[in-house]
Amino acid sequence: MMFRLTTFVLAAGLTVLACGPSRGQPRDATELARREADRRLIGAWVLVSYQPETPLEPMFAGLLAAQMGTLIAQFDGQQMSVTGTGVSTTRRYRVTQGSGERIAVVSYDESGIPYDAVGEFRGNELWFASLTMPWKGRGVLRRIR
Repeated sequence: MMFRLTTFVLAAGLTVLACGPSRGQPRDATELARREADRRLIGAWVLVSYQPETPLEPMFAGLLAAQMGTLIAQFDGQQMSVTGTGVSTTRRYRVTQGSGERIAVVSYDESGIPYDAVGEFRGNELWFASLTMPWKGRGVLRRIR
């Protein structure tokens, strides 16, 4: 009797596992949308505009102005590499949400502090808002590759 019960439980468990989602496959539409947003972000983007929420000191405003059209952000699915005039850094990032044309991303500085941003894909541009101080502001990235 115990053998039959064990066999039944084992067979039932294997059936449930076989019918569940396959490994590596998204379980729901939300995860599919997040993965699609992540895929769309991968590539190289140039900074077209950025308007900080709080006005910058003249020296920093000049450095920001020098970045327009030259600062490149490269996303590879795990890391974001940014190079520009006097700027070169690599940060870990993660796409946390995707929905249609919208995306939410969190990046982490070298200390692990998270910085949140949201955006909307518009053709070959990504209109974004950075949500975490001191980098709160709005900007536009244009895909170059």
